[in-house]
Amino acid sequence: MPSIQQKYSEWRSAYVRAWGEMLYIDYNKKGEVEQKNAITCSEAIGYGMLISVLMKNQQDFDGLVRWFLHFRNANGLCAWQQIDDKHNRTYSNAPEGGTNSATDGDIDIATALFYAARVWGRSPCGRHDYRAIAIPLCKAIWDHEINHYTFMPTLGDWVKVPEQPIGAMGYSGGAHYGDESSYTNVTRPSDFILAGFLTFYNEDVERSPQWGKVMDAIITTVQHQLHLNPTGLIADFLKLSANGYFEPSNKKILESDNDKDYNWNSCRVPWRLSVYYLLTRDPRIEPALRAESTFFGSLSEIHAGYHLNGQRIHDRSYNDMSYTAPASIVMWTMSHPNCGRIQNEMEDLESDKSYFGDSIQMLCLLQAQNPRGF
Repeated sequence: MPSIQQKYSEWRSAYVRAWGEMLYIDYNKKGEVEQKNAITCSEAIGYGMLISVLMKNQQDFDGLVRWFLHFRNANGLCAWQQIDDKHNRTYSNAPEGGTNSATDGDIDIATALFYAARVWGRSPCGRHDYRAIAIPLCKAIWDHEINHYTFMPTLGDWVKVPEQPIGAMGYSGGAHYGDESSYTNVTRPSDFILAGFLTFYNEDVERSPQWGKVMDAIITTVQHQLHLNPTGLIADFLKLSANGYFEPSNKKILESDNDKDYNWNSCRVPWRLSVYYLLTRDPRIEPALRAESTFFGSLSEIHAGYHLNGQRIHDRSYNDMSYTAPASIVMWTMSHPNCGRIQNEMEDLESDKSYFGDSIQMLCLLQAQNPRGF
C-alpha cells in the first residue's frame, strides 16, 4: 500500500486547484454533480483544510482559508456550493441555494482552524489568526445550524428553528422566530462529527456547555439507533419521532427513497464515531462501534449501500472507497481480526479515483494516526 505521504501527493495533485491567491478542492472532476458547472462545496473545503493541517501544509491551508473567507455567507458560514460562471468569467455561488450552508462543512472548517491555531497559531506575517476566525464561526454554527431544543445538528442555516416565546422554558437563542421549516426536526448523521464538537467544547469556552449538550444528544441518538438495528448501521437521515427519539423515516426525507438506509451520507458515520472514540474511549459509543465492526467483519466484501438490517441495497453490487475506508477504520479501532482483509480491499480500489472516496480515505488514514489533529 502506498505511504501516506505518497497518497497525499496524489490526492493534492488530483484535487487542489488555485484561483488567484485562493485554493479550492475540485469535487466535480468527472462532472457527476447535478449542477454541472459546480467546482467545489463547503464539505470539500472542510476536507481540504483538515487534510492540509494534518499534513502540516500551511501554504495550502491558508489558500483554503482565503476561499472560506471569500465565500462566507451573511450568517458567517461557508456558502455551500460554488460554480464556474463562464458567462461572467468568474467563480461564484451556485444560483440555486448556493449561498446556504451545509453543517458538516462548517464543522470541519472550524475544527481545522482550531487545529491550525495549535500547530501554527497564525499564518506567516500574521495575516490570519486562525483562532480569531474559528470562534465567530463556532458562534455562527451554534446560532444557525443547531436545533436549540433538541441540541441536534440541523441540515444547514436554511432550516429555521423558531424561538420559544419570551418567558417560556428552554433555551431561546439565535434561531429565527416564526419561520419554522419542515426540516426543523430532521438531522443528518453524517453531521455527527463528535471529534469536532469535542474540539468546540474545549476551545470555544463561551459556548462550552452548549457543545457538551450537543455531544450528549448525538450520543443518545446513536445509542437509540443500535437499539433499533443491531447491525449498528445508521440511516442517511433521521426525524424526531413522537417518542422523543430521532429515528429513520419510512419514506423520502430529503434526497431519495434510500434516505432510510445506510447510504451515501451515513457511510461516513463509522469514520466520524471512530475518531471520537480514539480520542476519548467514551464507553457510551463503544457498543455502536462494536456492532458496526462486527457487521462489516462478517461480510466477504463491503458494498456501496445497505438497508439497516444488513441486507445490501439491491442495485449496489459494486464497491466504493467511500464505504470501504470508514468500515476499515471502525474495524481497526475495534481491533477486529478481519481488518487486514478490508484493508486489502481498499488497495484493490486504489485505481478507482473519485474526490469523495479519496478524500474520505485520506482522512481515515490521517485521523487514525493522529485523532487529536495537532
